[in-house]
Amino acid sequence: MEEKNEKPQAHGAGKADPEAFAAIVRDNQRWLRGYFRARLSDWAAADDLAQDVFITAFKQIRNFRGDSSIASWLRGIAHNHLRNHLRKHREVALGGSEELQALLEQSCDQWQAAVDISLAMQALVTCKTRLPQMARRLLDLRYGQEKSVHEIAEITGKGYSALTMQFHRLRLLLAKCITEELEGGKV
Repeated sequence: MEEKNEKPQAHGAGKADPEAFAAIVRDNQRWLRGYFRARLSDWAAADDLAQDVFITAFKQIRNFRGDSSIASWLRGIAHNHLRNHLRKHREVALGGSEELQALLEQSCDQWQAAVDISLAMQALVTCKTRLPQMARRLLDLRYGQEKSVHEIAEITGKGYSALTMQFHRLRLLLAKCITEELEGGKV
């Protein structure tokens, strides 16, 4: 998916151009619905939340500064909608205390963090499969088998400095790929 960083053209009193916003919806609705469906068992609620995100975005489009991609901006709105939905629809214990409420809120945040880590791990696996076989072997030696760079140099016959630079480049490449996967909703 090609992300658009530019702000949709506006007209009137800070309202978004409906045609430009329709393009935003077309470009982002699939991954956004997937974002909610991966986190909720009720797919109808997931689709409703995705629609709510677009409604919020349409109302707030004048606040989009273009510092990040539209997809990143929408992901932030989606995260807030999901958090509110989970808080609104959780069971309330009778006789609960403020400490219990704080614990539940912390659990919700930890759950969200765990889901985000899970998505990042899926993206990492996807990105790793796109690498050449030799690069995957090096990563397996370093991070799977926990070999030192010196040990890998002995195994592969490559120089230590060359390997450190290659690992640096591989980490940058994987970081970029993971970011694109997460922002593009391809995971």
